[in-house]
Amino acid sequence: MNEETPRRSAGLPTGGQRLEAHGVSLGYDGHVINRDLTLAVPDGSFTVIVGANGCGKSTLLRGMARLLKPSAGAVHLDGREIHHYGSKEVARRLGLLPQSQEPPGGITVADLVSRGRYPHQTLLRQWSADDEAAVGEALAATHTTELAGRLVDELSGGQRQRVWLAMALAQRTEILLLDEPTTFLDIAHQVEVLDMCEELRADRGYTLVAVLHDLNLACRYATHLVAMKDGAVVAEGAPEQVVTAALVEHVYGLACRVIPDPETGTPLVVPRKKQRQAPDLGVDVLPRDSSTEPSASLKEEV
Repeated sequence: MNEETPRRSAGLPTGGQRLEAHGVSLGYDGHVINRDLTLAVPDGSFTVIVGANGCGKSTLLRGMARLLKPSAGAVHLDGREIHHYGSKEVARRLGLLPQSQEPPGGITVADLVSRGRYPHQTLLRQWSADDEAAVGEALAATHTTELAGRLVDELSGGQRQRVWLAMALAQRTEILLLDEPTTFLDIAHQVEVLDMCEELRADRGYTLVAVLHDLNLACRYATHLVAMKDGAVVAEGAPEQVVTAALVEHVYGLACRVIPDPETGTPLVVPRKKQRQAPDLGVDVLPRDSSTEPSASLKEEV
């Protein structure tokens, strides 16, 4: 793999995709985190955003979900500035799975998933057979149909995350944003959730954008990888083209080797072992002097 200094990929589309950010600056309380950032999410991709803690990954995702308004630039959804849409119209086009959520107490799985149909409800259009079908499809897609009657509070972490994903799917949007969907899950449930995301992309044509902390899982599942540092995109493209030892050291400050994953062939980051020096105990070790050795006769006496 190429070990050159990482650079942003050239020739990537910056127009014509359904979800794009153009020169956006995003932040909180006057503090800018992402400045003059441009990103086009390839339609039909599983785009994964990676980078060190505090680099602006989740801030960018929130901006693209219309939860943060840029102080400069604009996010465009389906060719129109996203803040020109109403909240319900955005929710009919784009689904969001936030970083952490607490369900209302005493709510069943079926009731929670049905809330994904809220953007489609109006005074003149109440619950319909189409809504019922959307909820049933979402439960089936996330393998949670058998959990429909259970209380969400009773579920394991992995089950609960699948239910939240089902609620987002019930919106029937073709774009889904996921902010750290594998946080607090063990490795088996992380793989389960990401396998489900890949099925949505490959089998149902979804466009997914996720923030992930695990770089190796990101390389395994992403069709388009976005690496960020200090609020800026420093590299993007297919994981095989983007992830090098130079990029990992530049973005994370981690010395490593990048080898092919033996299972998938995707990049696998292996941290280099830190070389440890022998501790200095502050004791002078004198060279052995034969004159100080006890005589053979003395040794025998001892």
